[in-house]
Amino acid sequence: MACFAISWSSLLHILMSLLIFSINRIAVADPAYVFSLCSDMQTVAPSSNYQTNVDALLSSFSSKKASESLFYNTTVGIGANKVYGFFFCGFDETVAICQKCISLAINSLNSRCRGQKESVVWYDQCLVRYSNESFFGTMNDAPMIPMWNRQNAVDIQNITNNQLGFIQVLLGTLRNVSSKAATGPSGKKIATKEGKFVANLTSMNLLYTLAECTPDISTRDCNTCLQMTIGNMTDMCNMKAGCTMMNPSCNIRYDVYAFYGDALTPTLGPPSVPFSVGKNHKKNSKKPIIEADEIETVDSLKFDLSTIRKATNNFSADKKLGEGGFGEVYKGKLEDGSIIAVKRLSSQSEQGIGEFKTEVVLVAKLQHRNLVKLLGFCLSGKEKILVYEFLPNMSLDRFLSDPTKRESLNWKTRFKIIEGIARGLLYLHEDSRLKIVHRDLKLSNILLDEAMNPKIADFGIAKLFGVDQTQDNTDRIVGTFGYMAPEYLLTGQFSVKSDVYAFGIIVLELVSGLRNRFSHQQKIEESLLYRAWRLWNEGIPLKLTDPTFCSDFPVDEMAKCMHIGLLCVQDDAAKRPRMPTIVGALNGESITLPLPTPPHFLSDSVDNGIKEDDLTQCNHALRVTEIFTELSPR
Repeated sequence: MACFAISWSSLLHILMSLLIFSINRIAVADPAYVFSLCSDMQTVAPSSNYQTNVDALLSSFSSKKASESLFYNTTVGIGANKVYGFFFCGFDETVAICQKCISLAINSLNSRCRGQKESVVWYDQCLVRYSNESFFGTMNDAPMIPMWNRQNAVDIQNITNNQLGFIQVLLGTLRNVSSKAATGPSGKKIATKEGKFVANLTSMNLLYTLAECTPDISTRDCNTCLQMTIGNMTDMCNMKAGCTMMNPSCNIRYDVYAFYGDALTPTLGPPSVPFSVGKNHKKNSKKPIIEADEIETVDSLKFDLSTIRKATNNFSADKKLGEGGFGEVYKGKLEDGSIIAVKRLSSQSEQGIGEFKTEVVLVAKLQHRNLVKLLGFCLSGKEKILVYEFLPNMSLDRFLSDPTKRESLNWKTRFKIIEGIARGLLYLHEDSRLKIVHRDLKLSNILLDEAMNPKIADFGIAKLFGVDQTQDNTDRIVGTFGYMAPEYLLTGQFSVKSDVYAFGIIVLELVSGLRNRFSHQQKIEESLLYRAWRLWNEGIPLKLTDPTFCSDFPVDEMAKCMHIGLLCVQDDAAKRPRMPTIVGALNGESITLPLPTPPHFLSDSVDNGIKEDDLTQCNHALRVTEIFTELSPR
């Protein structure tokens, strides 16, 4: 699969800073340039055979066959000089507008990307792409290009007094229209759908949505591309009442004005109609959006136990990937050749049926590139099984625990992992239609795909928060010692700042290569937190860095990560930064970070400073021995 030489975080920063374009998609207007991405990794000479083939390929886009199509793909050349290319126009465009757009796009490629082995250019009505590697039939959801019409660049709060309600309607309608588009007829994956949102307490208006995919990808890939795009819309569309998200393989657009069919020219919104507030309607309700019983509504995710047994050779030992207090994980292979990871909960697992249902419902409804993808589940007798995408590099824990693997984990890769975890948490805390506190973020729950992209896993004890809920309490402390915030450990109080604390621990572990627990193998007589704070306070923070880096890292980047890590593990949860601040700082935005205050439990004792006095001072009904039993790693 062809990929472009630009990091997702860098692209996101560029897009959100610069790509606030004026998009006015009126039928008579010329197509408008949006963005081009030219790979700077491989270039060719103007007189090379490859460039000649690129020119021939782009010329073929004006041929009679191509000019009658809204989607066209072809190849030119053979061997190392073979070029693959296609164009794609929105299915709601005419062929005349499509050809005009393609002509402009080709001119842009020639002026902006000539001499590149692979390039892509977006106009508001078309996409042109070519590469030296085949991408036909392959879903590619990055980069994601956000746009909104500046003539209608109003914020959501300007059209409704219930911003959250609008977002819920938006995301629900987008999921429905995406499912409809993905299952559309062969060669034309497009759908439109209207949703109704409450404009005020006495009226409601229509929301217009459109979803489409390039016709060469499968139904499953189309749905995946659209769902991944939806997962990033609330962040990248910047809370606008109308926005378009464009990818190489799919597009999504929504607006409060009609823009498709016979209404390409934006008009005033439809007249308001009376809307009665039911007696059960409560403003600012704290009731969570979903409940665990919704598992009955996800029938499409159910696997037969016989299918799971066959895929894992009846849970044979040679298929086992790992095990813990929750049970065992196996590698499996379905009949269609798909490789899966099967999480089989043991009958003694602390994760009961309620927690199992929670994990199924939450993960099935969450879609983000940095969250592990749930493929299905199985409930049969005593068997509680979760089926996930298989991630070949397993967990981050395995890399830092193994000296050889740890040495292969250079700083560039670790920084990419830090950025990815941060984006995943931002989505959980603020950007999805749900508000989730993970509660068990740790190295072993960060899985790595083949490109070392991190994916947050294990939502068995995740907590779904209500709309305006900021924290919660529990009398049952669950999680993993070393990653739990002091307020949670001592009083049972948790919030999104509990996850921020765990994130800070992970950052410091990746910076140092050390684990946040005393170990004689670490050859130190102090905890990681104490060591990190001491070196920071002494003005020599870089002495914390993993010696395997051999000074091969950007000093300012490393110092920034240490700074963020120490801010995240501060004793006072209110002083810990929120994930939008963290993601912005990691992306290079101009954010002034405050100085950190000392983290909790600063003790150089071998037990990381947990003292009986600390526990008895809190009115907690657990004895010290019970706490340590409860907190043992699962």
